[in-house]
Amino acid sequence: MEIRSGHTKCIGVLGLEAAIKYLQDLDLKKIHAYELELLDYATVELLKMENVRIFGNAENKTCVISFNIGKIHPYDAGTIYDKLGIALRSGHHCAQPVMQRFEVPGMIRASLAFYNTQEEIDHFVEGRSR
Repeated sequence: MEIRSGHTKCIGVLGLEAAIKYLQDLDLKKIHAYELELLDYATVELLKMENVRIFGNAENKTCVISFNIGKIHPYDAGTIYDKLGIALRSGHHCAQPVMQRFEVPGMIRASLAFYNTQEEIDHFVEGRSR
């Protein structure tokens, strides 16, 4: 298919329209409850790991877990997880003052969403590929 430069804006609008329709069909309250369930599950499972330190435990936090594993540098852990096909972020996450506050070079961050499963969390916590 040939796309002419004038039509790329139309394609973007159609994509945005499809995304909006998709989101409108979702039950956001159910999604929120499910994501919180995933967050609780992941937190409990992570804390079963030896030497895991979770940063941030606000009562109404979003479905993101920042953590470190013992003395393993977060970049090294991120690389290992990547090799296993597990998508996590590692680094200072543009929050250097937070890293200084906790005296760490960075953190590993797992972001959970409605499309994730407990099985995926198990793979991530156990450090095995899917």
